[in-house]
Amino acid sequence: GGLLSTNGSISPFVDTLIEELEVPRIKAGGAGNKMMMLLQQSISIANREAEPKTSHGHLYIQDRGVSRWDTCAAEACLEAFGGQLLKLTEFLDENQDGYYSYLASQTNLDFIPDTANLTKYNSNLQDIPSPAQKAQDVCEVKTYANLCGLVAFGKEFNTQEGRKYLRDAIRNAAAINPPSLD
Repeated sequence: GGLLSTNGSISPFVDTLIEELEVPRIKAGGAGNKMMMLLQQSISIANREAEPKTSHGHLYIQDRGVSRWDTCAAEACLEAFGGQLLKLTEFLDENQDGYYSYLASQTNLDFIPDTANLTKYNSNLQDIPSPAQKAQDVCEVKTYANLCGLVAFGKEFNTQEGRKYLRDAIRNAAAINPPSLD
C-alpha cells in the first residue's frame, strides 16, 4: 500500500506525512478515482490476496480542497465496504469523527472561520487576496467546497488501533508542517 496523492505537487504536510507513515507516494488523478483505488486495495486485502498485483494505496489524505461532487459517490462506495471519509481538521484536532454535510444549503455548512485559505477553487470572491488569506466569513466560500481537508481509509484502518495509528501519524506530521487547507 501507500498514500494516494495528486499527480502534481503536494504540500509539505502531505510530504511529511508520507515520511512519518513510511509508505510510498502513489500518484493518481481525480479525488473520486483515488478513493476507488483505495477501495480496490481494501477489497484485495479483505479477499486475503497476500500480494495484490498492483498497489492501489491504503490511504488518501488531502489537505487541499476538493469539491463535494468529487467525493460524494466514492465516499458512499467506500463506506458501504466499511471504509471512511472524514474531515482532516476534526480527525486531527479531536478524538472524534467529522463527516462532511451533504444537505442542501445556501451556505457552506462545514465552514469554520479562520481555517481554510481562500483559493480560486473555494472562493466566492471576484479577486482572490494575495498572499493567501484565511476565509473569515461563510459568504467568502463556495457552498460545496470541502474546506477541512480529508482522510479516507479502507476498512482495514477502520478499527480503534488503525484510527489511533493514523491520528498519531497525522498529528506528528502536522507538528512539523501544518496542513495547508487551501
